[in-house]
Amino acid sequence: MKRWHRWCCGAAVAALGTAWAQSDSPQQASLWVEPRIGLSVTATDNARLQAGQQQSEQTLEVTPGVRVVANQARVKGFFDYNLSGLYRMQDTGGDKLQHRLNTSAQINAIDNWAFVDASATVSQQLISAFGPVAGSSTTNANQAQTATYRVSPSVRGQFPYGVKYEARYNVQGTKTKSNARGDSDTQGWAGRLSRQVGSAGWSLSADQQEVDYDSGRTTESGTVTGRFSYAWSPQWITGLTIGRETNDLLTPDNTKKSYSNYGVDLIWRPSARTTLSAGVNDRYFGRGHNLSFEHRAARTVVRVSDVRDVLTSPNANVNATLGTLYDLLDALYVTLEPDPVKRAQLVQADLQSWGLPGDLLVSQSFLVSQATLQRRQQLSVLMTARRGTFTVSYARGHSSRLLNNLTLGDDFDSTSQIKTNTLSFLYAHRLTPVTSANASYALQRSEGDLDTQRNSQYTLTLGITTQLGRRTSGSVQVRRLHSNSGLNPYSESALVGNILHRF
Repeated sequence: MKRWHRWCCGAAVAALGTAWAQSDSPQQASLWVEPRIGLSVTATDNARLQAGQQQSEQTLEVTPGVRVVANQARVKGFFDYNLSGLYRMQDTGGDKLQHRLNTSAQINAIDNWAFVDASATVSQQLISAFGPVAGSSTTNANQAQTATYRVSPSVRGQFPYGVKYEARYNVQGTKTKSNARGDSDTQGWAGRLSRQVGSAGWSLSADQQEVDYDSGRTTESGTVTGRFSYAWSPQWITGLTIGRETNDLLTPDNTKKSYSNYGVDLIWRPSARTTLSAGVNDRYFGRGHNLSFEHRAARTVVRVSDVRDVLTSPNANVNATLGTLYDLLDALYVTLEPDPVKRAQLVQADLQSWGLPGDLLVSQSFLVSQATLQRRQQLSVLMTARRGTFTVSYARGHSSRLLNNLTLGDDFDSTSQIKTNTLSFLYAHRLTPVTSANASYALQRSEGDLDTQRNSQYTLTLGITTQLGRRTSGSVQVRRLHSNSGLNPYSESALVGNILHRF
């Protein structure tokens, strides 16, 4: 299985190179490549994030990187990579290299018939939901570098009588440097037939998936689903689904069981700027739902989502993104700049002038070694003015294991459920044409079954950013962190200086 995974990854890289080389002429293609290098110096009074035995540290971090955004006939997507080298003067955790990657691309391999979707991420993930939460400048034993990838070739077209078809194969995997958490490999296929006749439409889909955890068990699942939809108007679309699914997720001896599933869904688009979609279904784990809402105004973006579903491979988060704040600004500028490459340059310029982190995430996940039932609720609001921008983000999660009496080395060995809450505020104000000030506050909470599995942490930052040259910026930031952990309450104060040059 893993050899097949490596073959798929190599084929995707070869297809990407060939497609890029065969893309249309520069007049028809759009490509942006921007190398960069950053230098960061951090002074902290508690490098190991421990109570009682605080140790100060001074860290030097050099980070070269590159960003590529493509909107070509053959390739559409982005590639963003950093390599950080850390030198700790007091040797609290040793020197090391850290990789950070976010990339996603769709390759038009054969004339709008065969495609390859590829994505990958490399990031620092929390090992436990109840441990310390901090950035790369500290020696955090609760973080592990985690790599995920996904390669999905597909074909799509149309049969006679207007019947559309799509067939897809999917392979993805997760590799973490933490020995206490499970790597996983996933492979599966999916097929779909559909037809639209006036306002009515139907579809028939089937899929099969196998997930193999290195420290857990192998699970299999498959579904067959039919859907009927009707567009009452261009703004209102309703749907009804009914099907059958088979899996071994609820049986410790891997015995497969079959279940019925059915549900209804609704899509409402009152305008090009507003979309609401909602669905509810009865599944083998109980009632699931999916709600999403987005509204874009001239200077405001609002996004809301609420999902209850089973994640069969929770660590394989291969929905690569350049960050929550980046995505909100990108959505805000869709009408202003339709071209994705020019819009990416516009977003990056605004983030740079405000001194804001585009890779800000609403919530940070933790590593597990099994399929979990999760409910995830998120709210993100971005508001901009002539000289400032304000962002508020909230995320709430509830995770539980599907099977009891399994010892797999993750947090669920000692708790049946994990609740998380994250609330953050971020404001930036442009003081002069080249200088901005920013402030942020983040509150993170996690809770399990035991009294010792309660962690509450707040982080307050104040910073100022200025342009040192046409393509060079510098910033100074003060950070205060305080955690009320059940086993390890701690606090930290830090001063951070950054210089970034974009070539």
